[in-house]
Amino acid sequence: MYPKIDYDKCVGSLECYDVCPADVYDEEETKDGKRAVVARPDECTECEQCIDACPTDAIELVE
Repeated sequence: MYPKIDYDKCVGSLECYDVCPADVYDEEETKDGKRAVVARPDECTECEQCIDACPTDAIELVE
């Protein structure tokens, strides 16, 4: 399983990027600012720290 970000809910807080112990995320520059992207899904350890840290519940684990 790996994280999937719902960009309709994401506000670009980068909390997921900051807390991920497996370095799954990268930062991406957009016209509205920065946002996290799942860059290395195979590295996910399913710890769910990103899910807990997301202020808008924009992340879920998918297969």
